Amino acid sequence: MRLLCLVNDRAGLNPSQSTTAMAVEAARRYGESWIAGIEDISLDVDGEIVFSATRIGANADTTSAEALRAIASTSPRSLKTCELDAVLIRTNPGRDKIRTALHEATLNLCRMAAARGVRVLNDPDALPKASDELFLAYLPESHRPRMMVSREPKRLRDFVESASGSSVLKPLFGTQGKGVFRVRAGGPNLGALIEVLTAEGYVIAQEYLRRAPEGDTRVVIVDGRPLEVGGRVCAVRRVPSGGEFRSNIHLGGRAIAADPSRALLRAANEIGELMAAHGIWMAGVDLVGTKAVEVNVRSPGGLVDAGIFEQTDFTGAAIDSVERAVGIAPRHHETFEPSLEG
Repeated sequence: MRLLCLVNDRAGLNPSQSTTAMAVEAARRYGESWIAGIEDISLDVDGEIVFSATRIGANADTTSAEALRAIASTSPRSLKTCELDAVLIRTNPGRDKIRTALHEATLNLCRMAAARGVRVLNDPDALPKASDELFLAYLPESHRPRMMVSREPKRLRDFVESASGSSVLKPLFGTQGKGVFRVRAGGPNLGALIEVLTAEGYVIAQEYLRRAPEGDTRVVIVDGRPLEVGGRVCAVRRVPSGGEFRSNIHLGGRAIAADPSRALLRAANEIGELMAAHGIWMAGVDLVGTKAVEVNVRSPGGLVDAGIFEQTDFTGAAIDSVERAVGIAPRHHETFEPSLEG
């Protein structure tokens, strides 16, 4: 299988990322895989989509950011869609807002690549409606917090004022917990916070869930259900640091082993079925209790951490799924036993 991972920037890969892990696993199985950034796609004079990509070999050193940058800096090779079996879209526009137009053009070029026969995951036609917090509105109310989306300050204030407890305000297009505020009715800075957030765009308001201080559980969904190997579920619990209500790792939250309840897994299964119906192959669903507070479809992480905690090869299982998607019989992958010390 000839696999290419499409990222924001080739030089930005990190060994702990799910993207890197999948690219390395594909290279291990097939001798090589490929990495391209959003500036590395062209439509040539013959109407062919061409990727300028760098190669990851089966024995390449991918154990450090420096080694990955060295790979990214090698001279790229031009690959046409006919030379590829699958393209994984692992871009994150929320972390690259200055180049929004490039991300949009890249998605359109990926649509053309899909039309020319290469399997593109996630489906580029499905990504626009699932790439922001608004996708939560597609979920049944039993599986999401009470919520609304608006740019009108009065509507947002009314939501907060009518809540029975705290509310959360955050950008509709956000990432890594940035710009997320916990607020209460009558708060002295409520108006100022709403003013700052709405100046940047649409804002999502959610009820603050009673179980939020316990953190959230990231469940990786593949093919419409939680990714599972040998009875072990690909899930990671994220716990906020002292005094912080956000559990994002970039804000000091800790990733620990998850112990998802049957109720949580039942909710994740139902959410996964809905994701599949909308054309989403892989997603990371963050749940507090049985309610999804965020859905990440652009570059969901969790494979590496969950693999360490569960001593299970979830990355291999994800690549098995890609093989099935392109019509290749999945190659047997051995369950590895990574060190908990990293």
